[in-house]
Amino acid sequence: MSDIASDRAQRPAATHAAEPAQRLANVDVAKGIGILLVVVGHVVSQQVPAGHEWYRTLKDAIYFFHMPFFLALSGYVLGLSARAWTADRRAFILERLDRLIVPFFTFGLLIIAGKSLFSLFLHVDNTQNSLLAYLDGLFVHTSRSPATSVWYLYAAFIYAVIFRLVIAPRPVILPVLLVASLVLPFLDIPNLFYADRVLKFLPFFLIGLWAGRHRDAVEEQVRRGGWLAMIALGLSIVLALRAESTLSVFVTALLSLPALYWLAQILSERGDRLFMTLGAFSMAIYLLNTITIGLTKGVGFLFLKWDGNAFYLYFVALTLAGIVLPIIAKLILDRIAPRLARYMR
Repeated sequence: MSDIASDRAQRPAATHAAEPAQRLANVDVAKGIGILLVVVGHVVSQQVPAGHEWYRTLKDAIYFFHMPFFLALSGYVLGLSARAWTADRRAFILERLDRLIVPFFTFGLLIIAGKSLFSLFLHVDNTQNSLLAYLDGLFVHTSRSPATSVWYLYAAFIYAVIFRLVIAPRPVILPVLLVASLVLPFLDIPNLFYADRVLKFLPFFLIGLWAGRHRDAVEEQVRRGGWLAMIALGLSIVLALRAESTLSVFVTALLSLPALYWLAQILSERGDRLFMTLGAFSMAIYLLNTITIGLTKGVGFLFLKWDGNAFYLYFVALTLAGIVLPIIAKLILDRIAPRLARYMR
């Protein structure tokens, strides 16, 4: 998400002058679709309330493809950026270090501090019994990270380094790396230092990067066959929910790329404002949604548990909390702390 905003800002005015506004609208709407899926998937972090297996099914379906879609978008915008392909390596990597790794550490540690403090008097999900256990989960044995919501930043930085040091100097290597990476989602990769996530999601970033390099042909094909991809995506989700195999999930993730981007094309052409707004605030929502959802849930549990029909109220309230409160926080920070707010662009 930070990659998307950063590369959009870097793009020279003369580049892709034929239809820049529409192209950016497509991406912003696509980000909006993706971030809504992220928030809905974060409403329940662990145990689903009894009698609400529908949410477990919904969350499983969302997790088949929402992060592959976001990472493909990051690669797509990077592929579009003429400056990214030619920028000074050191300057490019330092800029990504600032935009991605600084907020990764900052919000990761902030979440740990918040969990430690608020667990003293509120219900808090995914707690650990010591600071060392929190830090070990955040940085080393990352399958039990207390802040899994920020792993995207870490992965995006690794991908940016690979892009600038390996792919940008020799673009001809991109198709080779893409094909070779397709095996990664099927390997048993240790969950140390987020290696499992970084490697298994790499193909989707590379697909997006390749699509950005061939944007005109790709967007035309998506426009023509996106509705078929949408139908295929729906069918593949049903099959993946039943089969629960790595292959079925991988296919679902691949189909989501043209399907959701086609939906973004349609919505942007119709002047959609909802997803455009969500896309514009996607980084703030991404960084803060688990915090605002957690706080809202903790306060709510003081008065009403979410068993039975109360969960429907919580589902709506927590989804709104994960969207609206980060937007408000971003608007406030824009006024009082713009240097901090820039990490949420």
